[in-house]
Amino acid sequence: MFAANRLRLMWRVARPVIMIWCVITIVSSQGLAQGTVKSFHTTVAPKAGEDIAKPCEYDMKVPSETKTISALFVVFERGPELQHFYEEAELAAFATKHDLAMFMPNGCASKDHEEIDVEPEKGLGRALFTAIDQLSQQANHPELRTAPLILLGFSGAGALAGRFPTFAPDRIAAVILSHAGQVPPLNLDTINLSGQALKVPELILVGAQDKIVGTEVAYAHFSRYWQLGAPWLFATQNDANHFCNEDATDLILAWLDTVLHNRLLKQSPATIAKTEGYNAFFRKEINGSLDSGNRPLAEAVDLLFQPPTEAPPENRIPAGWLPSEHVALMWEKFTTLPDHHASTKP
Repeated sequence: MFAANRLRLMWRVARPVIMIWCVITIVSSQGLAQGTVKSFHTTVAPKAGEDIAKPCEYDMKVPSETKTISALFVVFERGPELQHFYEEAELAAFATKHDLAMFMPNGCASKDHEEIDVEPEKGLGRALFTAIDQLSQQANHPELRTAPLILLGFSGAGALAGRFPTFAPDRIAAVILSHAGQVPPLNLDTINLSGQALKVPELILVGAQDKIVGTEVAYAHFSRYWQLGAPWLFATQNDANHFCNEDATDLILAWLDTVLHNRLLKQSPATIAKTEGYNAFFRKEINGSLDSGNRPLAEAVDLLFQPPTEAPPENRIPAGWLPSEHVALMWEKFTTLPDHHASTKP
């Protein structure tokens, strides 16, 4: 009994010290992990004839000074929400896991208005790759000069990102279009893809409450290239307005995880095989609202995914290719997520 009491007394004395040591150890480990991430910044001046009003600024985060970078995850800046997405802990962990450099082009308006010029050949394409070359030297990562890119563009930046597979088909590993759109004649319906560009996987995200860009133009863009064999996925968040990026994080990362395995580890775009995984379908339900072009908004209901060998269901329309069951479940979940932008996002 005396020995037991003595042990309990020793534990009461030692426990606070042990707990403090554990906390210090954990914090120190986190600090070391965070300390390996290096940030870089560069500026690229416009050239004569380019539709860029002033020098463009670019930021980059590299997860390791010594490990080879496999690709750049390019998130085009479009206000606080995209900045917050860029800083998400889940995204940082994903970048570390896959040896990705995080890259953010900041604004870069055209000469005539505050919006960006969504045609890459008019300046932003050249400026982006010039910035990557400059930052590869700063960071001492020469592999960045030829590394593939993952592009994520929201709203008008989506109309820009969607054009990059044609501008630089040999450099684009994947594209994510989030609530993408631009005023005519530069909306998604004027994006023309062929050849190598059709092999680039795309994830197209829309919100059924988005009265700015809507759902119909994006679906027509998806459907046009899905019929030509493009390995794309169309996903609707029924409750979302013109904001949904962070709500889509789980789906984006699940989809990218498989895409990166196929596109980067196997070193061949042809390894995207739509004969594997699942085909997705849904029924379109018009909700009574209109977008800025007076087109009806549609929700996705009665979702279904099935092996590609099965006949398409008669009462649903295609939503594209799901590379795994996990991605399929994230796709279903995304559809029903509430848009929490107004209450929790910056």
